[in-house]
Amino acid sequence: MTGKVTSAEDGEPLPGVSVKVKGSQTGTSTGSQGSFSIQASSGQVLTFSFVGTTTVERTVGTSNTINVALESSSASLNEVVVTGQGVNRDSKSLGYSIPTVKGDEVAQTQRADFFGGLQGRVPGLSINSTSGNPGASAQIVLRGFVSISGDNNALIVVDGVPIDNSILNENQLGSVGTNQDRDYSNGAMNVSPEDIESYSVMKGPEATALYGSSGASGAILITTKKGKAGKGTINYSGSVALQKVNRFPLFQQKYNSGQNGVFASNTTIYGGPAFVEGTKIYDNAKEFFQVGVANNHSLSFEGGTDKFSYRWSNQYYDEDGTVPTTSYKRLTSTVTGVGTISRLLKLTSTFSFTNSDNVKSNKGLNGYMVGLSRFNSSYDINNWQDENGNRRLYVGSIYSEMDNPLWDIYKNTNEDSGTAFRVNTNLQFTPTNWLTITAIGGANITNTEGMRVYHPQSYRGSGSDDDPTGGFIETYERTVRILNATANATARHSFGRFNNTYIIGADISNNEINVDSQRGEQFFDPNFKSINNTLPTSQRSRNVISQVRKVGMFGQAVLGYESLVFLTLGLRMDGASKLMPNNPYFVYPLTSLAFNFTEIQSLANAMPWLSYGKLRASVALTGKEPWREYSTGSNLVGKSSTGGGFGLDYYGGNPNLKPEKSTNFETGFEMQFLKNRIGVDFTYYSLRSDAQIINPRLSYGSGFVLRLMNGGAVVNKGVEVQLNVNPVRRPSFNYDFTVNFSRNRGKVLSIAEELPELYDSDTWLFNGVRSAVHPGYSTTAISGNILPRNNNGDLLINPATGLPITSTDTKYYPIGDRNPKFTVGLVNRFRYKNLGLSFLWDLRYGGDVLNGTEYLNYTRMISLKTLDREVPRIIKGVLQDGLENTANPTPNTIAVTPYLNSNYYTTNVGPEMFIERNIKALRLRDVTLNFTMPKSVLSRLKFAESLSAFVTLRDLVLISNYSGMDPESNANTPALGGVGGYGIDNGNVGKPIGMNLGLRLKL
Repeated sequence: MTGKVTSAEDGEPLPGVSVKVKGSQTGTSTGSQGSFSIQASSGQVLTFSFVGTTTVERTVGTSNTINVALESSSASLNEVVVTGQGVNRDSKSLGYSIPTVKGDEVAQTQRADFFGGLQGRVPGLSINSTSGNPGASAQIVLRGFVSISGDNNALIVVDGVPIDNSILNENQLGSVGTNQDRDYSNGAMNVSPEDIESYSVMKGPEATALYGSSGASGAILITTKKGKAGKGTINYSGSVALQKVNRFPLFQQKYNSGQNGVFASNTTIYGGPAFVEGTKIYDNAKEFFQVGVANNHSLSFEGGTDKFSYRWSNQYYDEDGTVPTTSYKRLTSTVTGVGTISRLLKLTSTFSFTNSDNVKSNKGLNGYMVGLSRFNSSYDINNWQDENGNRRLYVGSIYSEMDNPLWDIYKNTNEDSGTAFRVNTNLQFTPTNWLTITAIGGANITNTEGMRVYHPQSYRGSGSDDDPTGGFIETYERTVRILNATANATARHSFGRFNNTYIIGADISNNEINVDSQRGEQFFDPNFKSINNTLPTSQRSRNVISQVRKVGMFGQAVLGYESLVFLTLGLRMDGASKLMPNNPYFVYPLTSLAFNFTEIQSLANAMPWLSYGKLRASVALTGKEPWREYSTGSNLVGKSSTGGGFGLDYYGGNPNLKPEKSTNFETGFEMQFLKNRIGVDFTYYSLRSDAQIINPRLSYGSGFVLRLMNGGAVVNKGVEVQLNVNPVRRPSFNYDFTVNFSRNRGKVLSIAEELPELYDSDTWLFNGVRSAVHPGYSTTAISGNILPRNNNGDLLINPATGLPITSTDTKYYPIGDRNPKFTVGLVNRFRYKNLGLSFLWDLRYGGDVLNGTEYLNYTRMISLKTLDREVPRIIKGVLQDGLENTANPTPNTIAVTPYLNSNYYTTNVGPEMFIERNIKALRLRDVTLNFTMPKSVLSRLKFAESLSAFVTLRDLVLISNYSGMDPESNANTPALGGVGGYGIDNGNVGKPIGMNLGLRLKL
């Protein structure tokens, strides 16, 4: 039998398609032009399968030729998918959910990072970004937060090799930062979205167990584009984008600075009298932001023969943000070659180089947003320096007055630049038609150099009258080297109606991180940014080295009966150097069952409307190594204090430390109806994690501050549904949509040593509130102080002032839950002849957000909620007069006029007042309109194969009951473990509206 396999979308030949005789070991694959040749008899069935496409079956008849057009599908039940360790499997044999997304669907959003384009397209995936500024980082979380203190980010794997997705942890700098004031880009931003062919998202227990400890939080498997054999082609894609902030912060502009109705120029509290009539008021918030511009250009060359194909791609991305001076630039060049050395041996190699530069603004309490709120509206923000280049002051000295936000972004430098190399080689040896041996080796090496500077005249760089700093600079160099190697053998065996697959393999990884940082003060030249420009006696340096090695062995047996039932049994053993000198090895099993009930012919005949049906279940134990190296013993670290040398770290060692263990269960079903027009994928999962590795504080009498220890349990349960509907399917018009529904609930069952609370000090951003967990409450709880109340729950009032009693209780209580009730992503795709339209709606329903920005504005009397300050009011409560806990407490009747008593806005507050509850947010994340030039017109251009133009709109609509600018916020960075600053708004501006105009050309 001979024939040709092409793409149903564009008619292009598909090389590498698997062609097999069903029920036998006979098989082959298509060549560079999509052609194949295979021995088959009349009546036998040929199966055609390819990654990302729907598997097709054809019965051999009297003709010796069969031509097939494969349809691509991001959610097909009959496709071949990439699973753990680079093994391809038919989705019918999988006992877990593994949704896939086409790379071009993400690339068309024109975002700098691929993970931002995945938001809403995968059930169970949450992308929690820190801001809408260029190069902003994001948490990438699958199925909720499981580890209380450890890393919850998904593993990123590119062509079978895990890559670096970490960011700098400021605890490793000489200044020992708190991950609040600055942001650092994810390592995965070095991967260009234009180079990605497809994404496979692994969330189930069997899937995560394949990657061991590294994949315990799930994995996103990326398959990059490869060259197609045939005549050489040149592909260009280019676009220009404009970006604009459309949700501005709102401040009261009626009252001047001061307190108790009395003017004071030397304060940023706005409790003074009303501005004098005729005073010019400036809208400094709108004056501050600018229109951002982004350019995105990609150029690739590809071609080859049956024996060798190549692809060389280049991308240049250049974005200037809506905050002046901010920018992100990235140049990526990638070369991939695929060679068939012999009929037994195939080699695929990729080399990628990335160079990036990121100029950032400060954020959080020292960022531009908080600076805008503190800047007096009667002053023009554009008047930020005098004719001599000195900082213009309004209310005090350089030591007491906060920076004008424009001075801050122009004079206080915050930038980094980096290079990244990614190399991988895949060697596939097929000595027989039943055995395949695959070896994959790769390296990911990144080097980042960064600098932050506070000008000598800046508030944070000046110091004080008594102890002037004279400017501050800190530089760092961070080098990450990740080496990975894996080898596996896949054997296929069939007898009778049984078809089995056996997989055995091993992997090893070596991760090294080196951070060198230097800091200095007392600038000789105030505008020269160099550590050599500081007083030598003020200079300090620090070096932090992390070296981690992991090894693993794994095996799987996939036992199949025809295409009806597949039972998978597996076992993995991991070894982690972080556990040494103790026993570094831990073992966990896995099993799954897939039952394709529509393979029962009588059932299929009885339900012709049911195209496909599968029931599935899987269970596995997974382990997670300690998230911090050198944890089992108390280690020495370099000291940056006077004298230098080495000393004990503030982390104490724990020789009894063990890995976290999780029991992961998943069950669900997959069905397709009406000739695959409607598809449903339902999943229920439950994950219990015991022996949590937490990071509690110790008694200072121990000689240490923190120590890793095992203790506590967390359970996560949830439901995921993916619905695919294709209501219109015609040659000239097609409409399909995908609905992704997710609901997750996480609960802390216990914490070690009966701790009432476990918190991360880096999230202690405001007085009396922080991110923490409590036994019996959600994993995403917000913890805070509460105002004193009597036994009946009534607020206690001071009889002398009529204001609430100031709390002396140092205990923190759960006052909010940041976890949404559910999320929904709706992807719509229309195609009419040569016109295509797609758009994504993303809904977050429920969950609380801590509006820290409003907290700051309210207590500084700049919030719109303080405009009624001249109206007397009585705070509801009872007097603390000795009768508060009796049967007849004294109701409060004391009137307070906040205009005359500014303490109303500082004493009459508690963090729970700024927890905005049950937040809903409906966002139109992206819209793309694409027009492809008709073939009849294009034929006149002899040199062009295809030409299209597109318009993409990003973050066009946000409908929310949140009073701040954007509920999607993270007050810290993903460097924090646990939940971190997710759901805490601390001067967050959010994502601007973006509009891209571009074209694609294929020569």
